[in-house]
Amino acid sequence: MVNIGINGVILRVKNNNLGDLCNLPILGKTMEEWVAGTLNVPCQAIESSTVINIAEKLKPLIDRTKPITVVLYCDTPLITAKTVENAIRQLTTQNANVVKLPRGSVFKTEYLYNTETLFPQAPTGGGEFEAVTDCESLSRITDSLRRRILNFHAGNGVLITDYRNVYIDSDVVIERGAVIEAYNFIKGKTVIKADAHIMPNNYIENCIIGKDARVDSSRLYSSIVGEGTRVGPFAYIRPNSVIGKECRIGDFVELKSCVIGDGCKVSHLTYIGDAELGAECNVGCGVVFANYDGKDKYKSIVGNRVFIGSNSNIISPVHIADHAFIAAGSTVTDEVPAEALAIARARQRNIPHWAGNKYAPPAGNVNPSAYRLIQDSEGIIDGAASETENIPEQPQPAQNPDDNNGYNG
Repeated sequence: MVNIGINGVILRVKNNNLGDLCNLPILGKTMEEWVAGTLNVPCQAIESSTVINIAEKLKPLIDRTKPITVVLYCDTPLITAKTVENAIRQLTTQNANVVKLPRGSVFKTEYLYNTETLFPQAPTGGGEFEAVTDCESLSRITDSLRRRILNFHAGNGVLITDYRNVYIDSDVVIERGAVIEAYNFIKGKTVIKADAHIMPNNYIENCIIGKDARVDSSRLYSSIVGEGTRVGPFAYIRPNSVIGKECRIGDFVELKSCVIGDGCKVSHLTYIGDAELGAECNVGCGVVFANYDGKDKYKSIVGNRVFIGSNSNIISPVHIADHAFIAAGSTVTDEVPAEALAIARARQRNIPHWAGNKYAPPAGNVNPSAYRLIQDSEGIIDGAASETENIPEQPQPAQNPDDNNGYNG
């Protein structure tokens, strides 16, 4: 309802348990915003009490050029625009001065302006006029609003598989053909495009989820997920992340303030912060972009079709050019040229018969097949408690004195 001939007034209500109800949030809006939304005109809010004459408070807020003034209470967020429209129609057709609602009133402006006394009503209504008076009524009214939102989206072609366990804020936009499964919280200004599949157990806030994308058991904040991309399970997408089309963001992956190019695969156990990845990169398990030195954040740039092997550390800021290959276990601190192989790890060195190994056989040469590790009551492997069998000593290979075991390749 849009009508420039209406004054809108919201009476603020305070509650001993819940405080100022006007600012109490329900599914993405304050209670005042829910009530004011039925008028769709700018509204003024004033303090109210059942023992205070509010007539003098109202007069400075009233524009006398507008013939109708609607006074509503902030504690009745279930009221609908249709109910208010019917009351306004009744006022005009019956040439009445006031139409009283179970909680609220519709006045002719001149009549209200000339009224000397006006005391707010006590909360006695039901249905749309049920007031929030305590935590229990707040929960009940919240559930009614939640179901209204779900009915709206279902009516627009969104498949919601479990009405009891889906929470969608009032300003969320979901396109036809999307699927929302159970135990999802979709918050803020989130937009979910057509045919996206929101699998169970997600918290999504202020995000754009692309067409045909899938999100599973993950947390996403203020980010963009591209068309056809798969996220989760158990991914953590922090604010200001942009994920391209047809990407794979797998389990226990954390992204923060980064751009992931189209077709990238970041499949598991990885942290990427303050970085840009080109198209079709592969990031292995356990990769960390070390972007923080304890004082400042630094950004790394990765080109197209770069392979980053498992358990690598990218010490920002670095630039890794197109088609580069980072060997597993590397710690990269310098630029990697295009099509280069970067290996930044110590060469393996074996020390035979190391006496410091408490898990080795107790003494002498032992047949491995006869050396049986057992488990103690605390789950710690204890080799000392195992039976062993001596076998003849085996010759050891000669050690080359020129071998540089400390080589850093």
